This record gives sequence, structure tokens and C-alpha cells, in this order.
Amino acid sequence: MKTDTRKLLAGLGLMAALSGNAFAQAGTGSLTNWSVFGDAVSQGGAITLTTARLDGGEDQASNLSTHAAVDISVLESAAGVAPYGLDLSPDDYGFEGSLVGQSFAAAAGDTLSFDWSFSTLEAFFEDRAFVVINGEVITLATLSAPGAASQTFSYTVGATNTLSLSFGVIDTVDYLGVSSLSISNLQLTPATAPIPEPGTYALLLGGLGVLGFVARRRRDAARQQPR
Repeated sequence: MKTDTRKLLAGLGLMAALSGNAFAQAGTGSLTNWSVFGDAVSQGGAITLTTARLDGGEDQASNLSTHAAVDISVLESAAGVAPYGLDLSPDDYGFEGSLVGQSFAAAAGDTLSFDWSFSTLEAFFEDRAFVVINGEVITLATLSAPGAASQTFSYTVGATNTLSLSFGVIDTVDYLGVSSLSISNLQLTPATAPIPEPGTYALLLGGLGVLGFVARRRRDAARQQPR
């Protein structure tokens, strides 16, 4: 049976890459591995969160999941921030909203990145979209600074540790005027190539052994052919 050396090498490389992917379960294609609070769905490879309530008002039509936005105190606790930690200011205080969160291993120098977009029906108050990384609240957009239709966010991990990551969107001052945040293309790019685990070394050595056997068979066959 003929062996394609290039395909074998490609397969070994793919297995090695998968074995070093510690971020495989943190993507936006599903909510399975996320803690979810409020109105959040995963559709078309993106996670979308809204501030929509389910109280029978006009904002209910913007609800995506049939789960209503939750109180700001719940979101603060879920994001690991202190009370009032999601407020923009004493005048622009958080009222309610939605959040998803997850923790995963990350190494110093790794780059966390994602694409995001923000939209709002709010007309008066500074509804806020944000990301929380290890307790640090970073504003992505507000009513007065909504940003472009789609933007990319990048963050360099400072130290090897478990990284806590949350995305959220909140109503400020009142619960009227639904705001939405969508997150997609979430990635963790290693600072350096990952060091293979012992099982990966065994796989690679086994693959090299197969390649050596195939090479010897080809050499022996060539010697046996009449000249």
C-alpha cells in the first residue's frame, strides 16, 4: 500500500496543534461552556447579548432567548467586580443587563482577541457594552461612543494564570431602550509555539518511525529492480 508522506506529516501536525489548544472550548459558536446571565444567544458563530426585558412592554420584542435581562447586582457578582463596578459614573449607574463569562488557562504574552459590534435603541442614557478581564472592566461602547459597525479588540496576557473573561451589556439609569452587543472570532494566540505534551511526543516519534519504515521499503524496492 502506497503511503503519502506529505499527508502523514500534515496529519501529525494537525494532531499536535489540537493537543496544544487550551482555548478550544472558549469560542463563540456555542453557549455550552459559558455561564449565562440574562438574554444571550449564540447564532452564526457569534454570541449576542441584549438588555431586553420580558415585562410585556415594547422592548420585549428585542429579546432573543426568552430569558429577561437581570439586575445589575447579579452581573457585578458574575463578572467578579465590586458593587457599582459596572457603573460609568454616579449619574450613569447600571440598572440591568446580560452577561456571559468563562475562565481558561492562558500564558504570559498570549494575545486575546475578538470582534465586536454594538447597537442601541436608547435615546437618552449611556447604555454600556463592556468586557471584563480578571476583574478589569473595559468599556467597548456606549450610546455616545458606539464605535464602528464592527471592531476588533486585542489584549496581551500579562502573566501565566487562569484568565477570567466576561462580556456584557447594560441599561443605565432605566430599563428602556434595548442595547445589544455581539462578539465573534474569539481567539487566544500563543506568544510562542506550544510545547507538546508527552503524548504528543509519542505520536510524533511514532509518525517518524512510520516514515523511516516507508523510506527503507522504498529503498529496498529500488535496489531489487533490475538495472
